[in-house]
Amino acid sequence: MNLAIRRITTQVLLSLIFLSHLQAQEQPVRKTISGLIKDSLTKEPLAFATIAVLTKAGTPDTVLSCNEQGLFTVTLPPNGRLTFTATGYHPKTMTANALTFLPEPVIYLKAQLQELKGVTVTSTKPLIRREVDKLIYNMEADPESKFRSTLDILKKVPFLSVTAQGGLLFKGNSSYRILINGKPSGMMDNNPSEVLKSLPASTIQDIEVYTTPPSKYDAEGLAGVINIITTKKVGEGYKGTLNLNESIPTGGPGAGFSFTATHKKFGVELYGGANSTHNPAAQTSISRTTTGDQPTQLAVSGSGKNNNNGRYLGSQFSYEIDSLQLVTAQLNANGFYSKGQVSRFSMLQDAATLLQQFRQQNTVRGKNNGFDGSLNYQLGFKKDKSKLLTASYRFMQYQTGSRSENGFTELVHYDIADFNQFNNTAIQEQTGQADYIQTVKKIKLEAGIKAIFRQNQSNFHTLQYDGSTFIEDPAQQNVFTNNQTVLSAYNTYMLALKQWSFKAGARLEQTTNHIDFQSTRTQVQNHYLNLIPAVVINRNNTNGSYINLGYSQRLKRPGINRLNPFVNRSNPDFEETGNPHLKATLLHNFDLGYGFNRKQSLNIGLNYAFAHNFDLRSSRYDPATRITYITYSNSGDIAALVLHMNLNLTVTKALKTVINGNLAHFWIETDADGPLQKLTRFLYSASMNHTYTFSKDWTVTASADFIGKNIAPAQVQGTVNGFIATSFGVSRNLWSNKLALSAYVNNPFTRYRNNRTEISGFNFVQTDITEEYFRKACISINYKFGKLKQDIKRNKRGINNNDVAN
Repeated sequence: MNLAIRRITTQVLLSLIFLSHLQAQEQPVRKTISGLIKDSLTKEPLAFATIAVLTKAGTPDTVLSCNEQGLFTVTLPPNGRLTFTATGYHPKTMTANALTFLPEPVIYLKAQLQELKGVTVTSTKPLIRREVDKLIYNMEADPESKFRSTLDILKKVPFLSVTAQGGLLFKGNSSYRILINGKPSGMMDNNPSEVLKSLPASTIQDIEVYTTPPSKYDAEGLAGVINIITTKKVGEGYKGTLNLNESIPTGGPGAGFSFTATHKKFGVELYGGANSTHNPAAQTSISRTTTGDQPTQLAVSGSGKNNNNGRYLGSQFSYEIDSLQLVTAQLNANGFYSKGQVSRFSMLQDAATLLQQFRQQNTVRGKNNGFDGSLNYQLGFKKDKSKLLTASYRFMQYQTGSRSENGFTELVHYDIADFNQFNNTAIQEQTGQADYIQTVKKIKLEAGIKAIFRQNQSNFHTLQYDGSTFIEDPAQQNVFTNNQTVLSAYNTYMLALKQWSFKAGARLEQTTNHIDFQSTRTQVQNHYLNLIPAVVINRNNTNGSYINLGYSQRLKRPGINRLNPFVNRSNPDFEETGNPHLKATLLHNFDLGYGFNRKQSLNIGLNYAFAHNFDLRSSRYDPATRITYITYSNSGDIAALVLHMNLNLTVTKALKTVINGNLAHFWIETDADGPLQKLTRFLYSASMNHTYTFSKDWTVTASADFIGKNIAPAQVQGTVNGFIATSFGVSRNLWSNKLALSAYVNNPFTRYRNNRTEISGFNFVQTDITEEYFRKACISINYKFGKLKQDIKRNKRGINNNDVAN
């Protein structure tokens, strides 16, 4: 019996050994190695260089990036190849077999020193890549960037979506910060939608999305920080893009450009643009039903049209004093002008009689202009290249002005005279900042201090018509000043291992406000201290996937638009004003992310956030005056659970698909309109974009957007209806990809859509309907030019004022 068992056991073991040998022959072992990527001349590590793992057939198997110290870990395919690339360097390809003989390989890349003469580059750089605390969307890898606006492209970026009104949302939230080239801009703080609509995507290199912003950034921006990189590092020489576009029947002509040049130790970067937007007349209506002892029914009908013009210019200049000292300066200017005309007919009734009636002609003219400039000094250290000290100063001012002219006819039981309203606001900022960076063994240390001195001003007055002329109304005027000082200090530590990255820090902010109401001779002072932590853990796996976990606190300070006590009476049935007594809101933010970047890429994010005493915009109906009053108050407790998904599919060699989706559930408790209300909102949005390349010259695109019912813009009691939008485009490249001719049409089968907002209060319900042109056609011309040799120098630190939300 024992002999038989031994024979059987021996046969089984021999069979297993034979099968294992066959399997080893069929599936060769995939070896995992670690290495370092460096500059061949300076021998310095290249941060976040790209490694493309190619199969024996030459198709991409995995695409990943090295870390900030140039370290990478990769699993080698049998008989495959690896291509190493970095911006401004020649790519290098090595076989997997050659790398296996190197215990700790160092890959040296050569800088591009020759002029680029019509070279067609087939890039292996992924459309989206992950770094420790941010996602990066590569605009240059998106074919639609040649003819779309920046706002059109942003809806494809993970965590971002666009509302029916063209507003940008970050994780379903309208509170975030937008930087340009890592620096603040007055136009993005005050007119982000208008700028993003007019900014050609072809002038942009990357979009960086910080879901858990590090402590070096100010605590403001509840959802996070968006950094738009408009210019690309170039070498000795120059490079630029020029875009011309035209849209009908809405929109109009537009132009944009970017330009970068270096000569020896001097460098310059420019970007700018201008646009003219025309929105033809469209129908509007408002209906409001009130309850209580004297129920009423308000019906307002009319039409409105508007024209907008804008221009902007940004610049950066750099001078390398020597190998250790660098000076840079930024200058930015912008201006926007608008004119809108509204005609409305209003009737207020009770159950049996007409209570009041009037016809109104309203014309509003507005202008906004801003300027900001900064100076930065950077000092390196010869004995320790990891040490870096920077000092920066920034000045910014932004001014707005509006004139509202109101004329009335067909008055019934309504005593009102013609009036004009004027509202002027101004923001002035001065900022000083110092930062220090050092790497001790494997830990990167960052520390800094900062001081912001900000002055917000508002001056409004009203002129009433007395039958012969317009005279000042003392009861409707005010001068408001808010002097704000923000002092802060931060400290951050980062540890980057082969696969794990850890980043943790804290920011201490002291805020002081001095508010002065000159008209009423009253003053208000307040101050608060906040310690804001930020922690991020990231793991990059050898198969190209990652998992990311983050926690941070964010601060929302009210800006001049919410603080301004100006009472807007352009529609007499409704009055809107700011609240100068608003306080800052603290939000707790948790992020979990997973994704991979191979031939197909997937990025998934789950976010949970909550805040108390949130400043909410709300409406309240007063039966005594029969007017709806709209203002802001710290009256809400809010929580949100948001799921984001971004999927990039290479369906065939010619067809690529991008799917971006967001699901959000909000819980809101507020007593802004009297009794405590508990509200829930479920929101969803998705976009699907297809790109088909017929040849190297022709590309066609098709997309569909699905937007569900959403929270009304800045209106906690309201919702806005959803919609489905479609778009089709075609683009052709000429002159070795230097010239691109493009055209697209949005919603070719639907001329108009009704934007429907429903608001429900304690004693009223209200429905606003605005008709808007849905169909739009656009043509675009994009031209690229350049002659490059070596890299430009940039400061590694500068001022980022991202601490205010309007």
